[in-house]
Amino acid sequence: MIQDFQDNYCPFPEKRVKERSVYDAMYRVNEWRRLYEQGITKENKKKQRITLQEAANLVKIPKKTLEDYVQIFKKVRLISQIEEFANKKMGFLRAFIRKNKSKIKKAALIYKLQQRGQIEEQQEIRNDFENVNTIGEDQNNQEFYEQESYSHNIFYSQIKF
Repeated sequence: MIQDFQDNYCPFPEKRVKERSVYDAMYRVNEWRRLYEQGITKENKKKQRITLQEAANLVKIPKKTLEDYVQIFKKVRLISQIEEFANKKMGFLRAFIRKNKSKIKKAALIYKLQQRGQIEEQQEIRNDFENVNTIGEDQNNQEFYEQESYSHNIFYSQIKF
């Protein structure tokens, strides 16, 4: 009897039987976000906003799991196309992330720097635009004052005292 127990005993827990495919997880995450952002239509044709938790209940996956999937997808998208893994299981993606941890960190750093660069570029564009506007306003004001002084001179030159 002890021999039977030792033969059947495995030191590692078995894989989860209900492991989701990447395609199914992507579909459910997209549906979850869509339900949250668009709400649901009631009988009287009015849209009702729902919480993330309520949307997760409608999708029938725990909110925590959906949030975990979102983070996994973000990490994988940094170094690869998520569509390449559509027929794989989510456990494969987790292993892929562990295997490529250093690449993901580098890609995340580059992404952050690009975002900062874009923000700085946008700020520079705004500053340039504001400078152009103030220069344009100064030129318009100068032209206005020149016209006013010209019309003022004409007006006073025609009046005889």
